[in-house]
Amino acid sequence: MHILCGKIWHFYFVLCECEFCCSNMIRFRGIIQTAFVSPSPKRKHAKGISRNFTICASPFIPLYCLPIFRWPMSPNPQRSEEWFALRKDKLTTGTFGTALGFWKGSRRPELWQEKVFASEAQIMEANNAMAWGTLKEAVAVEQYKKITGDEVSSMGFAVHLKQSCYWLGASPDGVLGILEVNCPHNKGKPEAGLPCTIFPVLRERDYWNLIHDMVREFWWENVVPAREALLLGREEVVKSYKPASTHQKTGLAIAKSIKLAHETKLFCRELAGHVEFYS
Repeated sequence: MHILCGKIWHFYFVLCECEFCCSNMIRFRGIIQTAFVSPSPKRKHAKGISRNFTICASPFIPLYCLPIFRWPMSPNPQRSEEWFALRKDKLTTGTFGTALGFWKGSRRPELWQEKVFASEAQIMEANNAMAWGTLKEAVAVEQYKKITGDEVSSMGFAVHLKQSCYWLGASPDGVLGILEVNCPHNKGKPEAGLPCTIFPVLRERDYWNLIHDMVREFWWENVVPAREALLLGREEVVKSYKPASTHQKTGLAIAKSIKLAHETKLFCRELAGHVEFYS
């Protein structure tokens, strides 16, 4: 479920069946940031800065599929010191778009730099878009609950149940399925945001396998060997593992992401307190 919100009454939802709950714990939020589906009959692509968070809440995922992730040792609140410590040695879902090379410039090498030369304290970059998203997250969740009737519980940080996937992590805000919330600042014009709209996005296994392979390569072929070289004091070798700004399959991943967005169908839309459902 992806939510885009401009003001309190402006939201955009997309319901997403995600590998995090069902198989490989892959949640990808860059897809909707670079290409999301408009609620209008003419579907458009939009680019912009947005603030995301995840809530599990989907009627499409049976309960027996859920135990694919496990709780951390303590349910630390998000953005607490303990929460940052849990995330430190993980490639978290919030960075998947960067690891995939979806952003222009040097963001992918910068993510590698952050993971290889990790400091004790992680500093969050403050900007208007992030502040707006953080402010509106709870409002978006309440609006989702009001429309769907779903109960949404919370948790701090989750890692994959499989030991082989310990390097993956996420910070869902509830457990049931996947609810992805986007609260974009809309380039300084949040009042022009879309009304509350829900799109179910069914999981495509081949797509998620592609995403998993790409983020796995970033972690195990770029980050991990660079860390090992750094521990051995071989700083000249560390730089050889620095990734390019894009992956060789970045274009393919973007194309599949756009295709996935195009194939979603409008489920419902809410405006001024009225909810209209579509078949």
